[in-house]
Amino acid sequence: MKKILLSTIAVLVAVAAQAQSASFAGRASAEVDYKIVKGLHLSVGEEIRSNDNFSALGSLRTNVTLSYKPAQFLKLGAGYTLINPWKNGKEIELEDESTTKYYGFWAPKHRFHASVAGILRLGYFHLSLRERVQLTHNGDSGMNIYQAPRNEVALRSRLGVRYKGWKVVEPFAFFELRTQLNGAWGSTSGSQQTKKDGVTTYYDYTPAGYTHVYNDRYRGELGVDLNLGKHHSLSPYLLLDYLSEYELDTSKNGKKLFSAAYSNLFRVSLGLGYTFKF
Repeated sequence: MKKILLSTIAVLVAVAAQAQSASFAGRASAEVDYKIVKGLHLSVGEEIRSNDNFSALGSLRTNVTLSYKPAQFLKLGAGYTLINPWKNGKEIELEDESTTKYYGFWAPKHRFHASVAGILRLGYFHLSLRERVQLTHNGDSGMNIYQAPRNEVALRSRLGVRYKGWKVVEPFAFFELRTQLNGAWGSTSGSQQTKKDGVTTYYDYTPAGYTHVYNDRYRGELGVDLNLGKHHSLSPYLLLDYLSEYELDTSKNGKKLFSAAYSNLFRVSLGLGYTFKF
């Protein structure tokens, strides 16, 4: 267990050194887990996330998940998440045009996922490998579909270990790789051009659909489940994320490319989860 924890930290620290910037964030969640029959569970939960560096509210997430264990070594799951990011900087002009007012707004997204996990028991140690496919639908009518797909598909591969030698305390560690399966892509033609104002430069651009497949997140998670009784548990944890997202900046019609580059960020998140089981 100690070697796995140290290896997870070492990998994340190494990739963090390559990041362009770093940030800190927080998470808190509450969940109800209902046992329908043996092996079949329904869980409903709410999670709140802060913005980077705790600057503001990041998002609210409502999760509904159904899981089933047909055998001790196999677990299946499917679920839905309503993602409500909080956006700032929406601008409106007042009637007298003397001042400008800013206000925030919710920008909901809908995520569906299905997963399969294999579990290997080695005494008190439980090793697991989970593969999850998720689809996230962005319903924002104003989004630029040449910069990102409206329906984003990703694969999340997670390798984990959990120690069950103590009744009250269960330490765990996970490493997860997220793969973007349908990122926006295209090609440029001709030389770089400049607008008449002499400031904005761009390339002529031809969109090629959503064919960009790449790894956009490496995550390490360290935590512990504190079983406070038959029905209650607390889970403090630490997330170490290395994000490497490909960011396209194009015109609304997709004919001009202003910039295209990987944006690297290392994020440290502290989290606390509460679960009520019955």
